[in-house]
Amino acid sequence: MTDDPLMPHYARVDQSPPQMQARLVAYLDRAAVQPAIAEARALAAEAMHVKPGHRVLDGGCGLGEEACSLALLVGPEGRVEGVDNSRSMLALAAHRHARWRETHPDAGDVRFTAGDLARLDYPAGTFDAVRCERTLQHLLDAERVIAELVRVTRPQGRICLVDTDWESLVFDGLPAEVMTPMLWRLRHHSVMSNPAMGRTLRSRLRRAGVRELECHPLTVCFTEPAQAQHVVPYFERDLLLHIVGEEDGDATSTVDRWLDAVADAADREDFLMALTLWVVAGTVPA
Repeated sequence: MTDDPLMPHYARVDQSPPQMQARLVAYLDRAAVQPAIAEARALAAEAMHVKPGHRVLDGGCGLGEEACSLALLVGPEGRVEGVDNSRSMLALAAHRHARWRETHPDAGDVRFTAGDLARLDYPAGTFDAVRCERTLQHLLDAERVIAELVRVTRPQGRICLVDTDWESLVFDGLPAEVMTPMLWRLRHHSVMSNPAMGRTLRSRLRRAGVRELECHPLTVCFTEPAQAQHVVPYFERDLLLHIVGEEDGDATSTVDRWLDAVADAADREDFLMALTLWVVAGTVPA
């Protein structure tokens, strides 16, 4: 959403190295098929009250999976707009949508547009329903973005935000001397502007004037690191070095101790990880 080099990496995907972009795409693809993400998206779609003929905005649409799903709900008379600040993501989303559309001819139109969620190029009240998933956690100007999402939602329209509370991230089965310092880094590393975003969605929407709020906390739990990494990408050495290395001069040994402890816990069948996602929706008043 900005070219500021201090912005978190996930908020400026196109400025990241190609290898990191590829890792992000792979992570998003893995996460998209996980039951926890599917459940959150199903709850969000229901809470948005999308009907045939509606015009819907997917803010921070990424690879466009949900834009396609929403196109099925709005039908041939409706339209879905996907907005993201990453042109590389949008190019891939458009390519995938073109293939998807071949087998879904009755879906509504989908348009992917590069843009800034804090300065949307739409008149007030354009959309019947608006969503934003796992994006606000990465943005320094989250309040401004929420205000803008509310602005483009019509009176009596629905807005739904989905995000993670990274401060709810917990582990069991790992030594405290390894887990405690790493857990702090994982909750507060520099690619996360708002680690507590998930649990603050309700209060943020309320302050923005949204009413009839509903909240759905979803806690996911994993007992195998191989499965956990599909939702929490903190078990790959290169990625951890990328995260921890910015703040820790002894990054290699820190990461290796962490991964060794995770592997030992998994071998003993003691590994456990839990994390809470939040789905919060409400109505924009008349």
